[in-house]
Amino acid sequence: MTLSFKYGILPDKFTNDTKKPVIKITLHGRNQMPIDVIALVDSGADVSLIPKGLADYLNLRKGKKEISKGIGGEIGIWNSSINITVRGGHERHLLKNIPIQIAEDDNFPIIIGRSGFFEKFKVTIDEKNKRLNLKRNQEP
Repeated sequence: MTLSFKYGILPDKFTNDTKKPVIKITLHGRNQMPIDVIALVDSGADVSLIPKGLADYLNLRKGKKEISKGIGGEIGIWNSSINITVRGGHERHLLKNIPIQIAEDDNFPIIIGRSGFFEKFKVTIDEKNKRLNLKRNQEP
C-alpha cells in the first residue's frame, strides 16, 4: 500500500512558507516519550537532521562534535540515530536506527534525508500535483 501526503507549509527561514513535501512522523527517544513532528522530506540531504533542543528533549546520545557542509553553509553537528514512525491511514511503519545529525542550534527544520529512509520506501515526489508518495519496499 502507498502512503500519500499532500505538500504542506513548514514555516522557517529556509523554505519561505511555500508548500513542500512534508510528513508527520513520530520521533522515539531514549526517554520513552515519543513526539509527533512535521518533517521536510529532502532528497538532496544525505542524512536526516534535527535541532539540538529536540534532541535534548528526546535524550539522544551525541557523538563527537563535527562540521557538516551543505547548501546552506557549515554547521556544527553531532551524529546519532533515532527510531521514527511514519503513519498514514491505517498503515504505520517503525524505522529503527535511522542515522541523524543533531544541529548545534534550533534554527533548522526537521529534515528527513536519504540515509536510512529512502531505502525503506519507493519515494515519489509529484511536484505537479504537490504530493509525496511512499511505498514500503519489501524486506529481504
